[in-house]
Amino acid sequence: MLEHVFDTWSAVSARRGVPGPGIGLAPGVWAVDPPSTRPEPDARPAGAGFAPSGWAALELELGTADPAALDDTALVEAVAGFHRLMSWAGARQARLLAEFARRRPADPADMLRANEPSVGSPFAPDEIGCALAVSRGWATVLLAQATALAGPLHAVRDAYERGELDATKVRALYEATLYLEPDRATAVAARVLPKAGGQSLAQLRAALRRAIIAVDPDGATRRHRRARRDRRVTVQAREDGMASLWALLSAPDAYSAYEWLTRLARGLGSGDSRGMDARRADLLRDLLTGRLTAAPDPADVDLLAPENGDAQRTTGDPDRPSTDPEADATATPESAPGAAATGSGRMYLRPVSPGKPLIQVVVPYPTLTGQSDEPCELRGYGAIPADMARELAADAVWHRLLTDPASGALLDYGRTTYHPPAALADHVRARDGYCREPMCMRPAAGCELDHVIRFPDGPTAAANIDSKCQHGHKLKHHAGWQTTLHPDGRVTWTTPTGHVYTSEPYDYRTDTELAALRAECIAAVAAKPEPEPPPAPDDPPPF
Repeated sequence: MLEHVFDTWSAVSARRGVPGPGIGLAPGVWAVDPPSTRPEPDARPAGAGFAPSGWAALELELGTADPAALDDTALVEAVAGFHRLMSWAGARQARLLAEFARRRPADPADMLRANEPSVGSPFAPDEIGCALAVSRGWATVLLAQATALAGPLHAVRDAYERGELDATKVRALYEATLYLEPDRATAVAARVLPKAGGQSLAQLRAALRRAIIAVDPDGATRRHRRARRDRRVTVQAREDGMASLWALLSAPDAYSAYEWLTRLARGLGSGDSRGMDARRADLLRDLLTGRLTAAPDPADVDLLAPENGDAQRTTGDPDRPSTDPEADATATPESAPGAAATGSGRMYLRPVSPGKPLIQVVVPYPTLTGQSDEPCELRGYGAIPADMARELAADAVWHRLLTDPASGALLDYGRTTYHPPAALADHVRARDGYCREPMCMRPAAGCELDHVIRFPDGPTAAANIDSKCQHGHKLKHHAGWQTTLHPDGRVTWTTPTGHVYTSEPYDYRTDTELAALRAECIAAVAAKPEPEPPPAPDDPPPF
């Protein structure tokens, strides 16, 4: 029965023109991918080709009545099918909510008094709230989002109804474009939708930040300057004798501070019984209270423990959660092998990799020289405005990155001072940008370098090495998982059920170049003649 259901989905997809692999267009949405001759994997992602509908829901319900009877592959496909059905149902509900809001127009005086975006009568949310047993505030959000999906974000609703986006991604799109002009909101959606369905929520939000800067660079700069004025530090009481210390900083400052804490924590070495989170928390406390000072001079070896090296090469993984809560609660930096005390009672600590940059920012050359305002990339965070990137570049070490203008892939990482292994590591990390596990957003600078084909069977070369976070590295070696690094830098992951997911290398092309390429793709698709519909059956069913 389940095999019949999936066959039905494929047939429905073909009849409705649902985009498959390669180029596919929806109203107001760019082509998914430019024309390509690269080989496609034999398998497919879970739920590929599924067109949700009421009939599909019925057949899926019948086909999964006994989950124990399904094999692993069918089980994953069914989970993906229900996930897409939830999206379809949410989109259909949004259509109805938009129509309800249209029938409850707002009084002009009410709109003038509103302090935030509002749609419909101020009493419309009360009706919906009672019907759904939700608060008036949440009902207001549902109505406002549904109205946006019927207007400037209509392409988002179409993708939502096709099951390509779930409710959390739709909410992220709505919130990111809430205060943009309608035409700019539509443009932002058009930029991110082609890849949104295959991205995690964090990846989508990073893409949204980049698209907003590309569509409205001046507005992005103004919003950042306004937000920067709101930086602050607060403290809040928590349960069980705990409290939280929270700081709002600019993205470069926050990521630099976190990276420095992490390096100090790794400098404590594998003999420290605490996990990394506890180490960072204790170090922050000691730095802010004056008990701990980072060594001012790396040459002052009398005050420093020996270099511990990268934590990935130490025994006893420091990134793990502590397995001994009692030891974790009582351990202090003084007892760690990486710390040393002086007669003044002040401790000094040596971080790992003290000379490496705390953050990495990718800046197109025209933006660096002020010829354009293309979005720039703060690794680990995402896009930042051009003005911020130029400020950072004024006090930074630069490296030239030579990229392929056709694919945006890295061809060469400029190096003049390091021996080949270091140059190779930097090349691979610059090519990947982030962990190559498909849904991971950990910057490659903090990842392990993994031989895709185990050494010595595979060479120590860029064609056989990629960046993986610690979890991704373990996942690759788990039973049933396989990874393949292709010559163009793509990495395909095959799961134990045979589903295949692709991780792309970092794309260094500017948004202007990508927009021109997408426009060419749209023109190519528009010029292509429509395929002829399949012939009608000789003996149609009696319904």
